[in-house]
Amino acid sequence: MMVTIDDEPQMKPRSRSKDYIRRIAVGSRILDLAGRFAAQSAAILIYHSVRDDPRDLGDLIGTGITHATSIFARQMEIIAREFIPVTLDDIVLFLRGQADLPRRAVAVTFDDGFADNEEIAAPILNRFGIRAAFYATVDLIGTSKAPWYCRLRYAFSKTGKPEWNMPGGKIWNLREPAERDAALLAAFDLCAPMVSEAQERAIREIEAALEVETPAVSKPVMMNWGQLKMLQKSGHIVGSHTLTHPNIAHVAKDEEARKELTESKRRMELELRTEIVHFSYPHPALTPQWSAKTVEMTAQAGYKTAVTTTIGPVLADSNPLCLRRVQVPRPEDRFRWNLGRALLG
Repeated sequence: MMVTIDDEPQMKPRSRSKDYIRRIAVGSRILDLAGRFAAQSAAILIYHSVRDDPRDLGDLIGTGITHATSIFARQMEIIAREFIPVTLDDIVLFLRGQADLPRRAVAVTFDDGFADNEEIAAPILNRFGIRAAFYATVDLIGTSKAPWYCRLRYAFSKTGKPEWNMPGGKIWNLREPAERDAALLAAFDLCAPMVSEAQERAIREIEAALEVETPAVSKPVMMNWGQLKMLQKSGHIVGSHTLTHPNIAHVAKDEEARKELTESKRRMELELRTEIVHFSYPHPALTPQWSAKTVEMTAQAGYKTAVTTTIGPVLADSNPLCLRRVQVPRPEDRFRWNLGRALLG
């Protein structure tokens, strides 16, 4: 997950002028023309959740990381008709020098492992012949639990408390929406380096301080093992997103960071009966989300690729264990602009 509070803020005058220029560039197809002379590259898109109405569970998952079904379907139609869908396996071969990538190569990825990935997104992908990569948070697979960052979002959304006394002494005002959002981001920063029991304990303490119960949902928010197997059966890639979704680069103890990488891989391989070679770095908060040390750890764990939320394209000299990806805005002109810029390298 990428921390997002408001995905479509009000544009300032300068942003409006840049938006106008972007629309002209997209409409003129100048990016397409320039792309014919660019070096081989690929754009890896980042998605999280797809729902008919992004406001459904918006106080839990968050509208900022949720695409409407209609918008997602239109974006997949554009990729299928105007670009060439590729997989992470294709990108591995390209980076090893064993195969070329087609011009306008685009890969689709999903982080976190929300159930709507299989229920809503996968049928759309299958209809357009796009094979995506789905990265699941292993401790949540087949459970009724929501991810810790979703629980925090829910707690700060639902609390009636006027302030939050953050561990360490800072008191956050919760009376105004902007101040409440700032407090939520501070809570993300506090919990992002934590794993396992320490992570769960911190979340429960915040929920108690805000006097909000752990959210109860009518149906599981996350995928189960059967859904992941169905994705594999349809030709999609399934990869690891750690055990408990910390920011690996900020986990204090190396052995805990290493366990998030290796144990999640081992458990997925045991359940899915296949080798798991693709990994996605969680980015719940804090920067950076990866380091030279974590790259070494992913290599030692046996992963062939690791994707990040660092923005940019895949080029011939990209490190497969810290691959850049491309954000996916909702408006079609901005979507085309991001793709076109990435494929120019």
